[in-house]
Amino acid sequence: MRLTELAEKVAGELAGRGDIDIRGVAGIGEAQDGDITFVADVKHLQDLAACRASAVIVPRGAPKPPIPSIAVKNPRYAFAQMLRIFHERPYAPGGVSERAVIGKDAVLGAGPTIHPFAVVSDGAKIGSRVTLYPGVFVGAGSSIGDDTVIYPNVSIREGVTIGSRVIIHSGTVIGSDGFGFVTEGGLHHKILQIGGVIIEDDVEIGANCTIDRAALGMTRIKKGAKLDNMVHVAHNVTIGEHCLLAAQVGIAGSSTLGDYVVFGGQAGLADHTTVGDRAMVGGGSGVTRNMEPGMVVAGFPAIPLREWLKAQVVFAKLPELKKLVAQLIGRIEELEKKA
Repeated sequence: MRLTELAEKVAGELAGRGDIDIRGVAGIGEAQDGDITFVADVKHLQDLAACRASAVIVPRGAPKPPIPSIAVKNPRYAFAQMLRIFHERPYAPGGVSERAVIGKDAVLGAGPTIHPFAVVSDGAKIGSRVTLYPGVFVGAGSSIGDDTVIYPNVSIREGVTIGSRVIIHSGTVIGSDGFGFVTEGGLHHKILQIGGVIIEDDVEIGANCTIDRAALGMTRIKKGAKLDNMVHVAHNVTIGEHCLLAAQVGIAGSSTLGDYVVFGGQAGLADHTTVGDRAMVGGGSGVTRNMEPGMVVAGFPAIPLREWLKAQVVFAKLPELKKLVAQLIGRIEELEKKA
């Protein structure tokens, strides 16, 4: 595709030759002749000196680079658009394999692609242009919206509702029983988990995630939320719109996240806790109290980021401070003896 065409598609400002052919997309270190790359920050423009790309995407207002360029407001977003242009294939329905299992009264929308060994249970509803890869299990009475893609070996239990344009990666389990037990007579007795799970539109769920069904009511992941690999969402949790949860995040039962909340990797949230809109939690942190909208916290237990950064400075000096305290105690004891 000509560079001029690409500039039009991303609403960018072209500088340099626009008639060159672009055949691929690559990072600065891997780019070759015919590729377009990107620079997210002006300070990385110097890396272009050793780059072999034919063109580059740069931030608006950046100095003119040594190769043809497209200036845009958000280079990362423009680069993501380029990847779609060159690598995303139009959907082509593959039909229903003879080796797939379709249950009684199951409803299939137009143009599905259901691979061998996928199972659609009794009464399940599958929307139009849905792709189910091998080993996918859709439980009785569950529903899946249009243009959703479910990769191999995903288990969707009964009573689960999944919206449109959802992507679920391999090994994820949705609708497993919540961790609910009551202790009586020295034994742990199971509390039946009779609720369901609702996954709204445009959600993406990574590999090997586990999203538990509610004890009563619904576990809900709202539209546009993105979950990385190995995220656990417990029963009766609500994840707000457009939240980002990095790998190995754990959200305990009956907790609520507002919209645009961000959790760093391996962070955890205690049960029955509320996190306000646009709050951020640093990686490895443990949140045990409610968070106000816009708060940024880190550490375990989590505290405001500014306080945590100050504490880290002190923590590194603890051996030195311990030695100093011991010396001061010794001097006080000497003074007390003299007195």
